[in-house]
Order: sequence, then structure tokens, then C-alpha cells
Amino acid sequence: MKRQITDIQVQKKHPSRRSIFLDGKFYCGVSEEVVVKFQLKRGMEIDEDRLEELLYEEEFSKAKGYVYRILARRMYTCKEIRDKLVERGYVDKIVEDVIATLERYGYLNDKTYAEEWIQSRMRSKPKGKVALRQELARRGIEKSIIENALDEAFNESREADMALDLARRKVRSYRDADPAASKRKLQGFLLRRGFSFEIVRDVVEKVIDEEQVY
Repeated sequence: MKRQITDIQVQKKHPSRRSIFLDGKFYCGVSEEVVVKFQLKRGMEIDEDRLEELLYEEEFSKAKGYVYRILARRMYTCKEIRDKLVERGYVDKIVEDVIATLERYGYLNDKTYAEEWIQSRMRSKPKGKVALRQELARRGIEKSIIENALDEAFNESREADMALDLARRKVRSYRDADPAASKRKLQGFLLRRGFSFEIVRDVVEKVIDEEQVY
């Protein structure tokens, strides 16, 4: 069954949106973009299938606009965006279509996110692979992407050098503690920063020798 668009009005509070009237009654509000895309005009006849497409496009446009706004503030992973859209009540098809569209145009990219996250951590708060791997996994990034990003960022030698630098600075605050406590505290500090047991063991032994704690 076809229905007729009897009026299209600019919304007073939202000039970029239009109110659509079908058969003399208000039907829905849509963006100006949707009006243009569907070439909506007074007197136009429209069937139920086309109305469903119109409503889908309106929801899609709103969801996409929301994601653009939050991406302007910082990067998000695909999972984070998916969770936010679901929280706002968007159906699965809208959610997945928005994510696919933004991935296609490069606005969402988990590989880039992982790489930039690692570089940021290395600059501001150095951590080992264990911690970085956990942080990225919690953000929903695939294991293969995480591993590739970690391998590109630093090898085992660089990770050990980073741990050694942190340990040399941290051990100074333990000089008044007894030797066993100093060693235990330094190990705990490095493990909490996400360095492997092997790296922590080697680094702690080296730093303890250098500082002559014993």
C-alpha cells in the first residue's frame, strides 16, 4: 500500500532536520541528508518497503554521526564502538553496518589503534609486553593484531632495556630497606608493569649487583 507525503517541514529546534507527514499526519523526523538521498518531496507516493529503507537510513545516519563525534575526541577500537552503539539501543544491523562503513573509510582501524596505544605507553608509562597485551585484549583487539603490533614496536632486547632503565631508577627508593625486601619490591614493581618473569629475573639481578644492595 502506498502512502502520500503531504508535507515536509523544517524543525524549529533542529533546522537541519525535517518532519515528514504522511496522509496528513506526522510520521517521523529525518535528517536533511535523508531527504536529499531519497529525493523526498510533497505529493510523492511512497510504499512500505521504501519507508523501511528510509527509517533504516535515518537510524544509520544518526548512529554514524554519533560515532564521528566521539571519534573526534579520541580513537576507539571496533569493540568499544560496538559496545557504545549497543548501549544506545541500536539494533545489530545498524551497529555492524556503521562499523563496517567506518572501517572501510579508515575511521576505525584496530591495527592503527594497537600501534598508537603501544607507542603512547612506551613514551608516557613504559610497560612490558604482558601488560600491553592484556590492555589491548580488554579493548577487544584480535590476538594476531596485538602480537604483530608488539613485534613491530620492540623486540626482546628493547623490552629488557626498558625494564632495566625502570629498575635502575626505582631501586634508589629501596636503599633503606633490607636486601631481601629490596629485591622483592623491585621484582613486584616490574611484574606489575607487565614484564616477563625471565626479563624481571635477569634485570633485578643486574641492578642489585650494580647498586651493591647486598
